[in-house]
This record gives sequence, structure tokens and C-alpha cells, in this order.
Amino acid sequence: MRRLLDRCVASASVAIISSVAVITGLTAVSAGPTATAGAVTAAGVDVSARAGLSVGPGILWESDADQTRDLDEVVASGAKWINIDIDWNHIQDDGPNVWRWNAATDRVVLNARAHGLNIIGTAAYSPGWARTADCPPGNLHCLAANPDDYGRFVGAAAQRYGVNSPFDRLRGSITSWQIWNEPNHQEFSRPFPDPNRYTAMLKSAYVAVKAADPSATVITGGTSPAPDAADGTDYSPETWLRGLYARGARGYFNAVGHHPYMFPTNPLEAHTWNAFTQTQYLYDVMVANGDANKKVWGTEMGAPTGTDPEALTESQQAQWVNDYFLGWNTTFRSFTGPMIWFQLRDSGSNLANRWDNLGLTRPDGSHKPAYTAFQNVMAGGVGSTATDYTGLAVPTTGRQVVVNPNGGFYTLASDGTVTPHDGAPYFGSPRFPGGLARSLAVARNGMGYLVLDGFGGVHKFGSAARGALGRRVGPYFGWDIARDITLTPDGLGYAVLDGFGGVHVGGTAPTFPLGYWPGWDIARAFAYAPGGGGAYLLDAYGGVHVGGNAVARTTGYWPGRDNARDIVIAPDNGGYAVVDVYGGVHAAGTAPRVVANWARWSRRHAGGLAMSNGGYLVAS
Repeated sequence: MRRLLDRCVASASVAIISSVAVITGLTAVSAGPTATAGAVTAAGVDVSARAGLSVGPGILWESDADQTRDLDEVVASGAKWINIDIDWNHIQDDGPNVWRWNAATDRVVLNARAHGLNIIGTAAYSPGWARTADCPPGNLHCLAANPDDYGRFVGAAAQRYGVNSPFDRLRGSITSWQIWNEPNHQEFSRPFPDPNRYTAMLKSAYVAVKAADPSATVITGGTSPAPDAADGTDYSPETWLRGLYARGARGYFNAVGHHPYMFPTNPLEAHTWNAFTQTQYLYDVMVANGDANKKVWGTEMGAPTGTDPEALTESQQAQWVNDYFLGWNTTFRSFTGPMIWFQLRDSGSNLANRWDNLGLTRPDGSHKPAYTAFQNVMAGGVGSTATDYTGLAVPTTGRQVVVNPNGGFYTLASDGTVTPHDGAPYFGSPRFPGGLARSLAVARNGMGYLVLDGFGGVHKFGSAARGALGRRVGPYFGWDIARDITLTPDGLGYAVLDGFGGVHVGGTAPTFPLGYWPGWDIARAFAYAPGGGGAYLLDAYGGVHVGGNAVARTTGYWPGRDNARDIVIAPDNGGYAVVDVYGGVHAAGTAPRVVANWARWSRRHAGGLAMSNGGYLVAS
């Protein structure tokens, strides 16, 4: 989001959480685990090439000295991108046939280019003659009455600054164009957001830009982290993007813009309402509409300091810098483009006003700790800070957690959302109503997964949607009785467990007599022994029923109490661990012992268990 600043608009926004690493709650154990050679990292050069730092719209009107000073600070931060407003209201304020490029725009574009920065040109907002009739008087943020007027303007900008510019000094200075700012949010789409009008503007702009510069990247207007509003004043990012596709926008953009602000919530806390998490949901919409090869660009994000109730301390802001770029360059890396922090310098001195305090530096230019943190991330990169869990039970969010054999892990939310962590590749998610997701199984090659719904529907992604697994349908019960899904060790079959203990197999999946309780929903989890020569079935009381070469051990047992939730088997088949509903991990045999359990709760909270690097991840 942005607020009015001089002649233009500045950015700002919504909500963030606690200072955590990739795994929610990990701060409590930061002194325990140590990074390993297998930690997922992104080198500084990789992060900086995908990172930007915005000065804000005021840069257009700064003196030459102030503008150069600010651009020097952007370069010194290590960022390689900057977002600059291409202010339609200023450039064509005098009418449709009058162009004032050199009054402000040429100057800042040339200066940014001289500093070696890549520019995202955000083309907005409407001059008075171009606004809709119902635009509130004097408001810059109304969409164009005639979409082709806007398209003509953006096309002219692409002609002036693109690779085919007739001006040597300007040629190739801007090749990435953002079509408006937060069109899903009333503040920047007066009097109300209008997906029909915006789609028409997007189409017109895309055609005009590509005619001027066929190699240019056209980005949809970065979506505000707003919820759906019943009165139509806001659309959530996901709803807005679905609406654009429904109106024929596919084929009229190269990337999707998003503003994943999330203060005072930490961006790495995975919640459906977390705008950073919603980056993944936007990509799911893109995949569903045939745009899996396109990226989501984070064209604006940040977090304020100060005394506002939703502001952070300066040390928290520094942590958020690390966490934003950590998640963006590990969990989201495969489907994202550049991400831009807003902004370089505080725009005011009122500590109680969050919008005055979004900067990495203070109004006098002195550095906050976040500026140094930004420099460190750009120079050194980011990485998972805790991949050695020896002796630990660490909490994660979600209904279930499963490790990827190639590194990283996934959590499954009740609505079917699959969230990758520590660099595990992402292949999409189903979305279920009513918390219907039940279980997740990762393909043996680590390049796909299966999601089970409560009715027995098996939803296949990545490599699991092809080959032997893709040809098998699986059971479908028609009522909520499916409980777990497990892949065979050879990866060529899977078994679905129902609540009565029935095991439904396909392909190479073997069957074993384990236990069956018709009409009694007591079965909770199923696992094959390594090698596939046996199997384990966990009931709700903690009873473990074995078959084949599976070996029975003694773990937690609670007769008559629905306490047990999940089971994992030691790689050598010499033991296993069971998690109870409070997060207690009960290990036996060769399964790792828990010496510090950070995932134990006083209420019924746990759902799933995974074994990882000498310890455990517990889904909550």
C-alpha cells in the first residue's frame, strides 16, 4: 500500500510475526541445532540479483544532490533493482497530446541507469482528463475511463525507454513494466476496484508495450495484501488474479505482481491470511490457468519501525529483512522473480505513524540495523539456520509434515495447501473446503507428491501425476473416512488407509494382515517398512500393528483414549516413533531419542510427524 506523497504516492501496508527461522517456533532452539553442510542456501550474488530497494515516489522530485545520494545508498545496499513510478498524471497532465518526460522522469531514469540499477517502471496514475466520470474530485488513483488512453501512454513509455528507443542515452533503460499499483485495493483504484476495467487496461498496455519492445516484461499491478471485502472495496490477491483470468487476461502479462507485506506478523509463519504465504496461492492460480512457467514478482514489501501498534522494533525489522529474503530465495525461489523492499529512507519523523517509518534508514540518513542486515544478506546470501535437529522435536505449522528425500520438507494445511520449506521444490496444491485434507506423501524421487482428501480422493502433483502413480486412481469412499496415504519404497504404488483399518493398495503396493475394525474409526496412520517387506498400522490408542518383517516395539499406549496421531519408521527398520496429540514423541528401537521437545503443547494440537537429521518435525 502507499500513502500520498507530494505529487505521487508512496507504498506501505499490512501485517508480520515473531523472529523465527524457516520453522515456526524455532527461535526457542536457536542455540541448540547447528547448520550442516546440507543446509539450503542461496549465495549473496543469487539473492542480490533478485533483490531491490525502492526510494519511493518522492525521488522524482528530489534535487539532483538528494537523488544521487539516495541512489548511492541503494547501490551500497547491494540491491540490483529499483522500482520507479512512471507518473502518467505528471507526464500527460496537460492533455492527451502533451508529453513531459524530461521534467522528472528522464532525469531519474538516467541517474538510476548510471548507477547500474535494473528498473521496474510502474505506470500509474491517471491525469484529470483521463479519469472516470465517477472519480472523486482531485484523486489521482482512478483507473482510466478509456483503457486505450492508458495503453497508449504505457506504449509510449516503452518506446522511449525500451530497447528500440530512438534516444541513445535512454535505450534499454527500462524493460520491465508494472501495470498500475495495487489495483485490487480501493486506495489505488477509485472509486472501487474494477476487474473488468483493469483487465481492459492490462490488455491494451500489453499490446502497446510489446509493439514497442517485444522483449519487455509486463507485470500485473502488484496486489495489495487485502482481504475480500463484501462491499467491493477490496479483493484478496487470489480472488483478484482469478478474476483477471476469468476475464481473459491470460496471454497479456509475463509475470504477476504482488506486495507480500505482513507486519507485525513474521513472513515465514505460514497462514492462509499471511500475504507472504499467499505468494504460493497466486502461483497455484497461475498453474491452474496454464501459466506455470511464469513468475510472481514481489514488487513491494517491507515493515515499519516506530511506536505504532503494528510497528516493529529496529532489531525486529532487521530480522524481517533476513526472513523475507530467506523465504523468497528458498521456499519460493522456483516460482518467483525479484522482490523489492519499500523503502530506503523514512518519509517522516512521526514515530507513531507507521507509514513514516518504513525505511531502512532514518530521516537524517543514518542507518537502522535493517540496512546493515540488508547489506549482509545481499553480500552473504541466506540459508536455513537449523537443519541439524539431533535430539530435538521441532514444531512446524500444518496438519502433516513430510520430508523430501532430496532435502527440505513440506507441511500440509487442513485446506490442502502444501507449503515447501528449506528449498524443497513446489509443484502446486489442491484446495478443499471444510478442512478436508488428510495426508501427504512425497514421491521417492522428491519431484512430486500426493495429497489425500477425507473422501479418499488422491490428488497428484509433479512426477506423482505421471508414470505408474499417475495411472492409478485410488479408492473413493464418498464420506470422510480416508486417513493416510503412503508410497511404497520403490515409488511405484501407494496405499490408502481408511479409518476402520482397511488398506487399499494399487500398483506394486503389497498388503499385510494388520487389523480391521469395521464401523470403528480408530486407524490413524500407515507406513511401509524400508524395503517394502513389512508394514505398520497405528491405531488411535497408540497400538502399533505389524506385518511382514516389521518389528513391534513398545511406545506410548493409551487404551480408550484417542491420543496417537502419526508414526515414522527408522531407516534401518530397527525402530519407530509415535507422536501423540500433545506433541509428545515416543521413540523405540533405533529411532532417534528426543532430548529436547519444543513441540509439546498443553492442548490437543499435534497432527503429524517426520524424522529429519537426527530429530523430528512435529506438525501443529
